[in-house]
Amino acid sequence: MNTHGLWTINSQPRVNGADSSDPRVGWGGAGGVVYQKAYIEFFTSPKILKVLIKEFEKHAPRVNYQAVNMKGECYSNTEDTIGVTWGVFPGKEIIQPTVVDPVAFNVWKVCSS
Repeated sequence: MNTHGLWTINSQPRVNGADSSDPRVGWGGAGGVVYQKAYIEFFTSPKILKVLIKEFEKHAPRVNYQAVNMKGECYSNTEDTIGVTWGVFPGKEIIQPTVVDPVAFNVWKVCSS
């Protein structure tokens, strides 16, 4: 992706029910099952963003996106907080350590500009 104009800064693969002790994607201790929605964070140009949004819209609602530029102009197809990592462990409620939240996303932009 980096060779095509996207500067990637964070990502995770889709995980659909892996053992929590899996050496590559496991977490939270033994005996559980973990899940992840695939996601990627990156910087790109306005020109590439325009092309990506057209593609993302073809796959909505299965693909969610959030983007913001230096002027504070936001582009998104969701206002929901979305859990992207969670685990199920014996004798515990579901643990949800990672969410993608539009409000927090935009605060990050404002604080870093």
